[in-house]
Amino acid sequence: MLVVVGILIALQINNWNEQRKEQNRLQNIYSLIYIDMENDKKQLIKNLEYNNQQQPVFNKVLHDSITPELLDQGLSRLLGGSSRTILNKTGVNQLRELQNKDSLTLKIINIYDVMENRMLNLENRISNEITDHSEYVRDHFEWYPEWINNTIMQDVGSYELHNYFLNDKVYRNRVISVYQQTYNNYVPLLNTTLESLTNLQDELKGILNKTK
Repeated sequence: MLVVVGILIALQINNWNEQRKEQNRLQNIYSLIYIDMENDKKQLIKNLEYNNQQQPVFNKVLHDSITPELLDQGLSRLLGGSSRTILNKTGVNQLRELQNKDSLTLKIINIYDVMENRMLNLENRISNEITDHSEYVRDHFEWYPEWINNTIMQDVGSYELHNYFLNDKVYRNRVISVYQQTYNNYVPLLNTTLESLTNLQDELKGILNKTK
């Protein structure tokens, strides 16, 4: 009996040590994820600010209220760039390797799945649309170098260049397509994702503070 009891105690101590190691590992991963989320949020906030800044000009095009003054507000650059996010996934990838996943772990994995599968996919689609337009201009208009090398305004740029951005239906349709993808899908997803990341950070902070 003494031998059996000794073995049981040894097994219990071993299990306790393994659980403590697993818990310590989880705490270290949570600390890393907290930092990853902070860096990811900074990127998403910049993306949100960039798109919010452009939205008034997009709205003018959408409602067919294009005037020469819009050239000074970036009309020719609406399809000149897009948001490209590089996620910090070191922590969440370590979470995925854990055998036992609690509810917080599953929520963290889920939000990163959403960002990878939905948000980045939207960014790719918008970027592809913008690249396609740039190649279209390159292949069809002699003023392409002028557009690429200058900040086009009312007093900068040739008549033909101005006429394209002010009156061409192809450009307007492409802008509206990017508008729909950006402001009907991408920007709302950015807002909900930022809110989710902030809430998850609050949960992580509560857990990490308890273990200090």
